[in-house]
Amino acid sequence: MPDINAETRALADQIGLAGVAESITEYADKDLPLIVDYAGFGTTTARAAQTLAPSGTVVQVGLGRPEAKVNGTRRDLAELYELMRGGELDPPIQLIAPDRIPEGLERLRQG
Repeated sequence: MPDINAETRALADQIGLAGVAESITEYADKDLPLIVDYAGFGTTTARAAQTLAPSGTVVQVGLGRPEAKVNGTRRDLAELYELMRGGELDPPIQLIAPDRIPEGLERLRQG
């Protein structure tokens, strides 16, 4: 679990976390199939995408900044557009009002 606050990271052992880092990129060698981005600050989303295992999934819960720059090649972009054009890429997007966040988190826990 990444957290930029050093004091929060120091609490990891006390609350039973397996690990805490300053950035999700510190877990790049873990072959993570799923990353949940609760902040959604552009850089957090981009770093999550860079850290994922091949064909992994980023779930963006927060939207602190409505943009993210993700590295890729022209070929990657062309393939992405082809998936979108063919209807094969239809990401589920569900907007949840702030007062319904607990319900949304429960839905995430249930898959």
